[in-house]
Amino acid sequence: MTVPVALVGCGAWGENLLRVLCESPRAELVAVAETSAARRELARVKAPSAAIVESLEEAIGLGARAVVIATPPRSHASLVLTALDAGLDVLVEKPLALSAADAERCALRAASLGRVAMVGHLLRYHPAVERLVAMVHEGALGTIRHLAASRLSIRGDRSVPALWSLGPHDLSIVHALEPLRIEALEATSGPEGDPVVLGLRLASGFDARIELSRVHATKERRIVVVGSSCVAMLDDVRAPDRIFLSRSPASSAGLFEGPAEEIRVPWREPMAVEIDHFLRCVEERRAPRTPLEEGVVVVRALGQAERVLGEMDLRPASLRDEAP
Repeated sequence: MTVPVALVGCGAWGENLLRVLCESPRAELVAVAETSAARRELARVKAPSAAIVESLEEAIGLGARAVVIATPPRSHASLVLTALDAGLDVLVEKPLALSAADAERCALRAASLGRVAMVGHLLRYHPAVERLVAMVHEGALGTIRHLAASRLSIRGDRSVPALWSLGPHDLSIVHALEPLRIEALEATSGPEGDPVVLGLRLASGFDARIELSRVHATKERRIVVVGSSCVAMLDDVRAPDRIFLSRSPASSAGLFEGPAEEIRVPWREPMAVEIDHFLRCVEERRAPRTPLEEGVVVVRALGQAERVLGEMDLRPASLRDEAP
């Protein structure tokens, strides 16, 4: 049995979702909504059996039971609410919204209407990340103390600040490891908000350092989790299908001293896992792994970091380039 699905947004990221939806045995892509005429033509070529329209409202009348929203973040909240009110289940790309108030409105509406509603925190569907999270909860690393994450790109979309475009990935992973109840937060940024470095301390005592950039000299996607008995590292650029373990005491500082053990993880494209999970939840009427409530938690953390960065920018211009 397939789920009739509409895709809203066929930009660079939406094009990836279009491909995965067309390949999914669980999806029947009934409509693609896109405001750009050029992108509508592309969708016509890649999804010839789907209706190609300009708006979510047009797509709603074409028999979809669920919608995948991949538009610019400023439109996420309004599109989510429209889809929920029309009776559709929703998968919305991250971030859920650009304010905590809008994010909360979406989560409350989904809950009150009994919809399946999920935010696209893609790394929560990455097989190696999923395995790493499971290892932490099973106690394989001992008591977790620290996470260090680097999400650095050579180039990237600058239409959304680095904090909001890249930050949801690692904040969602922190939340999967420990509830994202922030006790203290430090944030610094470079010119035009890139790079960004976040330092978090959670109520549990767990702390994290997250580095984000779209203007770095090299591409890096790295996560190190430090536990009392073991340190785990995932290098998503060089080895996305394995987790490296180290038992060096020097690693307690958040450095990875070199692997003592390597765990292979069966690979599957995270986006295909994510779409499959969403459609299963729609079919079985069960809560997704990354519900809108998680999206709210992440948006609150992003807003808190943005406020800290805003306070930093109020310093005299002569001081802004000095190390904090």
